[in-house]
Formats: sequence, C-alpha cells, structure tokens
Amino acid sequence: MKKRLLILAGGMSSRMKKAAEDLAIDDKLVEQANTLTKGMISVGREGKSLLDYQIINAQEAGMEEVMLLLHPEDAVTQSYYENRQAQGDLGTLTVLFARQRIAPDRTRPAGTSDAVLQSLQQHPDWQQGRFIVCNSDNLYSVKALILLWHCDYPNALISYDRDALGFPEERIKAFALMKTDPSGYLLDIIEKPSEEQAAALLQTQGRLGVSMNCFVFEAAQLIPYLEKTPFHPVRNEKELPTTVSLLAQEQPGSVGTVPLAEVVPDLTSKHDIVIVQAYLANF
Repeated sequence: MKKRLLILAGGMSSRMKKAAEDLAIDDKLVEQANTLTKGMISVGREGKSLLDYQIINAQEAGMEEVMLLLHPEDAVTQSYYENRQAQGDLGTLTVLFARQRIAPDRTRPAGTSDAVLQSLQQHPDWQQGRFIVCNSDNLYSVKALILLWHCDYPNALISYDRDALGFPEERIKAFALMKTDPSGYLLDIIEKPSEEQAAALLQTQGRLGVSMNCFVFEAAQLIPYLEKTPFHPVRNEKELPTTVSLLAQEQPGSVGTVPLAEVVPDLTSKHDIVIVQAYLANF
C-alpha cells in the first residue's frame, strides 16, 4: 500500500485577502497574500511556502505520493511543483494534482468534503487503500503524520491538546472540540463550542481535544459518507468534519482519535504571516 497524503489547497482564501492595518510585512508578501493561495505565500526561509514545508514533512514521514487539490483558477501551484518534480527536487516523492470544480449554480467551491470526493473521483486508484488528508494553511509535523499513518484505527484524526496549540485564547475558544467515548473513539465534532460545552467535555474526558483537520481514512469506507454529506445550513458548504461525524455516529468505533500536544502554525489572515515567519525561522 502506498503512503499517500492529500493536501486541500483549493479554498478561496477570502479571510487572507481582506485588508489589514499595521502589518509588519513587506509589500511583496502583501501582494502574494492578495493573489496566491495561502499555502503558496513565501513565509519561510529562502522564499519557501507553507506547502513547501508540508511537502518536506511528508517526505520525512515516509509519504510516497502527495496529491494537491487546487482551485480551478489556480495558475501557479501546479506548474511550480511540476517543475520542481521534473528537476528532481522532490526525490522519490510523486506529486499529483486534482481540481475542485465549481458547480454551475455556485460561485465558490462547495467545501472540504466535496474537495476530498472530487480528488478521489479524479484519481480512481486512490479509491482503495489508506490516505491522510490535511489543510494547506496549517503545518502538520512529521510526528503527526507518522502517528496517523501507523495508528491502529481504520479512520482517525489528530486530537490536539487545546492548551498546547499556542493560539490566543479567544481564537482557541472557537476551535472545534472532540467528544469521545472512554476508549478514545470519536462520537462527535462540536463546531464553535460554548464555554459550557467545553467545561462539560473537560470534566468527562480530562482534556480538550481540538480538531485541526488532520485525518487518516480508509477510502472505500469514507466515500459513501462524502457522497451523502449535507450542505451546512449557514455556510452552504459540505464540510469534512460533518462527514467524519456522520461516519463516527453511523458506524460506532470506526473513527479513533490520536492525542498530540504541539504547536500547529496556522495561516488564516495577513496578521498570521509574521507569526508563521517567526515559527519557521527556526525550522
């Protein structure tokens, strides 16, 4: 079985493109933030992007194939990695590409669940076997990728310790929390939990596990749930956490959680660029 990683890089980056005041970054980075996908902004040393670092981590974790799911209008990312692959910069790693096509009745992509489904449809050989999926605007460690790939669960996600993530308190409070059974199997993913919900989970589980959207799946088991994931009533997108919750609820014991306490760099808005730059300076 090939070790496979799917990186979702097809979002609109709408929060990154919003105007921001008092930015301590140069004009080149501001221009990139306004024109490129978040994962391609040169936030690292020697102009490396967050996607570059994620691919480095994928190599160190033993991944053999990385698929990049891109926006249909992204004219930069695919050619960049095709050139790097042709020049031998990626070693034995194979990089594949998929595009998240937008339905005629929509103006934007239909969400992360739809992104994963379209990726698997465009590469049928990925419809059997195991694969990891993660975002392009976070940097997941080599340790996280190895733990996921080698965990004993057929499907699982990293359960990040909320107190170790390194984000401001108000931002952390909005992160999705995991509800698990005593054996660590997922029962539900609670989006934007209230303080009362967080306190109840802390009391019953002894820790607060945050989902940062880093999963491993058995493709054949996941696909039926991707196909029946409903649109979110407010955001009007098919979201991967909803898919995972459906799978966990309809097939109890099918989704495990893998506890991990570490920082996860996040590149959501222009104000995050300086923070991520500081983190990557010692990478």
